[in-house]
Amino acid sequence: MRASFRLKIASLAAVVSAVPLIALGALLVGINAREVESATQALQLALVGQLAEQVDAELARAEGALGAIAATLADGALSEDARLAAALRILDAEPALEGVAIYDADGALIDRMQDPSRDAASPDALDADLRARAEASGRASGAPQLGDGGVVRVLLVVPVRADERVTGFAAAPWSLAAIQARVTDASSALLASREGVLALVGEDGRALAHPDAAQRLEAFPARPREATRAPRSEERDEAGRTWLDTSVGLRALPWAAVASIPADVAYASLTQMQRVVAATVTLAVLAALLAALLLARRLAAPIGVLVDFTKALAARRFDRRVGLSTGDELEVLGAALDDAAAELERSEERARADVAIRADLGRYLPAELVEAIVAREQSMELGGQRRAITVLFADVVAFTPLSDRLAPEDVVAILNELFTLLTEAVFRHGGTVDKFVGDSLMALFGAPAEQPDHAARALFAAEDMMRFLESANAGFEDRYGVTIQLAIGVNTGDAVVGNVGSETRMEYTAIGDVVNVAARLETIARPSQILVTRATRDAASEASSEAFETAPVGERTVPGRAAPVELHEVRW
Repeated sequence: MRASFRLKIASLAAVVSAVPLIALGALLVGINAREVESATQALQLALVGQLAEQVDAELARAEGALGAIAATLADGALSEDARLAAALRILDAEPALEGVAIYDADGALIDRMQDPSRDAASPDALDADLRARAEASGRASGAPQLGDGGVVRVLLVVPVRADERVTGFAAAPWSLAAIQARVTDASSALLASREGVLALVGEDGRALAHPDAAQRLEAFPARPREATRAPRSEERDEAGRTWLDTSVGLRALPWAAVASIPADVAYASLTQMQRVVAATVTLAVLAALLAALLLARRLAAPIGVLVDFTKALAARRFDRRVGLSTGDELEVLGAALDDAAAELERSEERARADVAIRADLGRYLPAELVEAIVAREQSMELGGQRRAITVLFADVVAFTPLSDRLAPEDVVAILNELFTLLTEAVFRHGGTVDKFVGDSLMALFGAPAEQPDHAARALFAAEDMMRFLESANAGFEDRYGVTIQLAIGVNTGDAVVGNVGSETRMEYTAIGDVVNVAARLETIARPSQILVTRATRDAASEASSEAFETAPVGERTVPGRAAPVELHEVRW
């Protein structure tokens, strides 16, 4: 069947029905997750809320009774026996208070009122911190203590006031037995099946009430300062198990009621549903994949051909062709790729021809000039521009006797090898080989590209020429029985650099006094000597951080110039 590529992709999308199934499964899992989380949150909030209310109520009643005892003992309208009797009646009516101790304003114990059947005891003295807090806020609580039977007791302290001043303090151990019973019953009845616990946690993070007696006054993972009214997940046991903690703080004390349930138990139904949905979606996806594979077989073959063809293009095998006949957009794409390959093949041939032409031109002209001419950036008109440059002349010393001793083929071979070394030295430092004249070489630095350090580059190139020649002379001696020596002259100054010649034949060169002086220096230089003018020495020293070792030669009269020239020798 001939059909468009879009139709084939649409058919594949119609067969693959996994997307709606996945969306439906995600929706069902999300609804179930919200329901489970809501139920878990409601249960935990109800439990911690009831516990917090009970603790607040118990505390308020205990503090109220202790405050009534303190007020009764300070009532000057009653006799001492009447005050004591009234205080005992209040104490008997509040079972959570296990005896009352009376202290003077300095915290010293005055007397105790305590049922002999109870084992709770008040301290023999109240410390300054408890007294200060009780006097400032009307009440204070001491550190929790674990008593007989595993019941936690907390010392409550209230001030005794007379005539608007604190005359003493009343303190009583407050038993958390009723709260402990509530925690144990609620944990057993409502949370045991979920492996959860309900606990009352103190300010220091210890459990004041816990269904497990061994955990009372031990550190509880959910601390009050981290309490929240929503389930909070946290990995906090040795097995890396995640727990859901819901906490509610008390109004009167910095304590918290905490419900803690393992997340895997609380969300067990959610996990089961996720597995069922995942299995259903997996089966549907497998069925859709099977159907898609049947259709993909027809698509894979031409696409594979196109992939192989693009790899061939990447490997620059432009003679390959696709040749698809699928009757759809893939065939159109294949034809377009065939046209692209043919054009790339032609471009490759043109590029190879351009490279060959540039390489050939580079044998006659400076490489920078060749690139500028090819890019149409170099003017082809006769003339030039004035520019500060450095000119270097290198000449073979005693070349005429050497030519007489050797065959012409050997002379040409030596010159070619020598000029190769000298050219490499020039190119190494960014110079331009202007021309070869017999046995000498002329090089420019600072043209055609401007170089602020052209003088230093020229001296570096001259030193390299001498070093290269030292290494090459060993070969010349072995093959031809001769040793080559160079004389080098270098000068810096202004010259006109550009095209010189005629409209039909021109060359890129430099014209000016700086060229003539450099050429004269090369003729008067001794073998293996580099002669430079003062202008070159000064310019090189300013442009380069490396110091050139030079020695003054003195002023010399150069042919063609009326004024003498100050010369220096470069020690290489």
